[in-house]
Amino acid sequence: MVRKTLLLCIFICTVVMLGAQESTVRPYHLPDIPDSLTTPDVRSGYLIEHYWDQFEVENRAYLNAQEIVEQAFVDFASIMRIASRESTMKAIDTLLDRAVDDEDILLMYADIADKYLYSGEGNFVSEEAYLPFVKAVLDSKKVDKLRKLRYSYQYDVLTKNQLGMVLTDFEYKLPGKEKTYRIKKLKSPFTLLYINDPECEDCSLTTLRLSVSQALLQEIKAGRLIILSVYPDGETEEWLTHVAEYPKEWIVASMENGDRCFDLRIMPALYLLDKDKKIILRNTSLEEVEAVLKDKK
Repeated sequence: MVRKTLLLCIFICTVVMLGAQESTVRPYHLPDIPDSLTTPDVRSGYLIEHYWDQFEVENRAYLNAQEIVEQAFVDFASIMRIASRESTMKAIDTLLDRAVDDEDILLMYADIADKYLYSGEGNFVSEEAYLPFVKAVLDSKKVDKLRKLRYSYQYDVLTKNQLGMVLTDFEYKLPGKEKTYRIKKLKSPFTLLYINDPECEDCSLTTLRLSVSQALLQEIKAGRLIILSVYPDGETEEWLTHVAEYPKEWIVASMENGDRCFDLRIMPALYLLDKDKKIILRNTSLEEVEAVLKDKK
């Protein structure tokens, strides 16, 4: 009896040890770049395209050690900053090809990508690099509809109002008025759409810089430019107290549910539109707007 008990204990210990070995995770190591590759662009391209070669992307043990995966992804995003677009997108496809077969693994990488490529917690924000993760989740038959909701919303925002697109038309209203207007009805060679919150510090600074720009004021007086300042959260009492702070030459308005049309993770948001409301500049700066208007005179 004692012998049988001893054998059973040995068997159980062996199973536990084997399971532990299978669930272990290894720290990430960068791939070795061949010495024959000497130029920076070629070396960075090779590094990012082979970045995941030595990483067990499919290992479910990483679900309980996500800090390792997260650090590997942070380093991956850092290389994106110096690698070519083509190499970067190829590397992302390689990663996702290995992750899509496991719902939990795929969502882990998508969540990490959201954090560092989309939500701005890293040093490299790229909607283009993040979009494949969103599409991979939405295309997956293994991810249920409830877990797809956030990504479905993001996809809707990410595929709207990009450079070269015609801006999504929306209704806005003037302070204290009931009548609504549509941006597509504005008649001007150029429209500068300025989405902002007067209680946001960066927005206040941008408002000041836009308001003292003599170049923009001259364009407005010449009839070549309309500046439409929009508060994206509807007409609130707080916003109404700030309306008088905007230049009288601007159209100052509010809209409902602005986050359904625009990516408002970073405020303020500036869009320069041509006469057909096609987006010339997106998430731009005063300097870029002035340069384009000067160039197109």
